[in-house]
Amino acid sequence: MISDTNLLQRYMAMQKALITSLRLKDVLEAATQHLSELPGGAKVAIFLADNEGLAFKLMSARGYSEVTMEQLKIVPFTAESLLKEVAQKRAAASAGQGKPAPDISHTIMQRENSKTQIALPLIASKLMVGALLLDIADPMAIAQVGLMQEVADIIALAVANAILFGRSEFERERLSTLYKTTCALNSSVLKVAEVLQIAADTVLVLSNTQDCMILLNDPEKDNTLKVTAFKGFDGRGLDMLDLSLNNTITGRALSSGKPEYLPDASSHAHGLPRAADGSAFGSALALPMIHEGKALGAILVFAIEQRGFHREQVELLESLVAQVSTALSVALTHESVTAQAIEDAHTGLYNRWHFEESLAKEIERSQRHTRELAIMLIDIDHLSHVNEYFGQDKGDEAIKHAAAIIKETLRDIDIPCRTAGAQFGIILPETPLQNANDVADRLRQKIRGKTAPGIGMVTVSIGLAGCPYNANDAEALMQAAEQALDVAKYEGRDRVKLAEVGQKNEGPIAWEELATKARLSVVGERQAKMKHVINAKDDFSPWMRSAPTLFKKKPE
Repeated sequence: MISDTNLLQRYMAMQKALITSLRLKDVLEAATQHLSELPGGAKVAIFLADNEGLAFKLMSARGYSEVTMEQLKIVPFTAESLLKEVAQKRAAASAGQGKPAPDISHTIMQRENSKTQIALPLIASKLMVGALLLDIADPMAIAQVGLMQEVADIIALAVANAILFGRSEFERERLSTLYKTTCALNSSVLKVAEVLQIAADTVLVLSNTQDCMILLNDPEKDNTLKVTAFKGFDGRGLDMLDLSLNNTITGRALSSGKPEYLPDASSHAHGLPRAADGSAFGSALALPMIHEGKALGAILVFAIEQRGFHREQVELLESLVAQVSTALSVALTHESVTAQAIEDAHTGLYNRWHFEESLAKEIERSQRHTRELAIMLIDIDHLSHVNEYFGQDKGDEAIKHAAAIIKETLRDIDIPCRTAGAQFGIILPETPLQNANDVADRLRQKIRGKTAPGIGMVTVSIGLAGCPYNANDAEALMQAAEQALDVAKYEGRDRVKLAEVGQKNEGPIAWEELATKARLSVVGERQAKMKHVINAKDDFSPWMRSAPTLFKKKPE
């Protein structure tokens, strides 16, 4: 049996340990350590009360098996356990020595081979901050419930003080973050990309999560949004997101003008993205971005656990979104005026300058987050023949035809550009090379299968390269993709070719040698076409070739 003297000595030592720190983690660890050292081998679990979610959340434990730890992770107030009695009566509850245990408690006692289970409320200033659960091998420990409740009151006070301190620290850090964000937004107010970057970074800090995205109105599709920035996701997870406004979490938020919160997002998983490991998110929050009555888009935040966002976090995020909406409205207005600086007027795709700038940024981002990246170079096959036989106007139509299919086929996060006359460059963020190969071949077949009016079938050759598969910088990556494009043309066109730079050669000819032959072939073909144009006989009417005269000589 546990003596009162032993208990008092241990509890006095624990009390000293509890007052040495105001950090919640330290307080919980000190309490579990000292309680677990009770004679008879106590197993300890300390919970905090989630009064919004109506459940106890396990915060610290010692001695329990992994199966029990998983079972105790979240215990609803209504679950059949001793903790239910604690939540309802705000008083100690125990089982053992003839006192029956509720279902969950009974299962745990059998699994942990304990003779006594005691559940104690942690109450400070009449507020239940949590609960304490003890499984003890000594069957006589049940007689010490009164003394243990006094110890639980000491733990409750220490926990309550730590929570208050943590909240004050949370508020200070979050307000400091908001202030820094305000300064950063003011300095980047004319650049949409920087506003989005600052917003996404700050959202992760304020929400204490790893996954968020920013959606803006899609100017080309009614009642549809497009992904303009994201953190934490990979390309496959984003593909599952429903971007429409019809009965989606984003649509409801924009319609009401208020945050839309799904505390249990797993029951609404359809139309929501997946986490990087493919699992469904536990909770989701949509915050509408509205400036002067105009809806700009929304910020979506996700958490792995259910009820992952508390009221204080949502209020801070609302403050952030108000600032971001103002800065974003100004930046969008400014960039709409200067959009032509990065847009190819002929196709509506981005131009080469934007391609080069974006490629450098995306490579840096992929390396920072250890993600893969692919680029795709596309060349329209035999465009010079179209120009020669159908006219320059039809050649332009062939370019527009291919560009339109490229634009409608790719994801919103991809960056399609026109890099030369009949050539396109596409950046595929968050995309492994093999996945990019599938996208490229699907795109090639789609262009081939859709007849261009007045021209007929149009085909393309595509070269692919990946980072870090082929190279780690923009110049080397572009060179690898160009080599792959040359080889695709050399081998007969209308095909996709993956660069093999930096990889072990398994073919009959080394990649560098094949790429050199392909380059010489492409250059030779181009020179032959130029020679044909220079040597071609004029196609003028006879009257244009004869010497000009005002009067014909009369025949003699």
